[in-house]
Amino acid sequence: MTKLKWGMIGGGEGSQIGPAHRLGSGLDGLFEFTAGALDHLPDAGREYGQRLGLAADRSYGDWTEMLAGEKSRQDPVDLVTVATPNSTHFEITKSFLEGGFNVLCEKPMTMTVEEGEE
Repeated sequence: MTKLKWGMIGGGEGSQIGPAHRLGSGLDGLFEFTAGALDHLPDAGREYGQRLGLAADRSYGDWTEMLAGEKSRQDPVDLVTVATPNSTHFEITKSFLEGGFNVLCEKPMTMTVEEGEE
């Protein structure tokens, strides 16, 4: 069976949610951790991603870099998890959905009714 290529935004070193998602994604063997923008500090995120086994060209400095990088690939990720601070969920989730990606967003997806309606 082909594994789904999975990317994560947030969940960097020292977070609680990052390890929870990475461990959970490996339990059934259906996902391969392929790409990530893991920290609000670009260099720290890139370095941590590579320590976790991501290829250097798929260990991104921020989510906008990841979106552009994955959109331009022949083998983009199949699914992105948004595990960033709550106030950033809407913008990141919307951008990846508009980019054609499947998204799993931590709750809450939005911070306002207007964002939810949009």
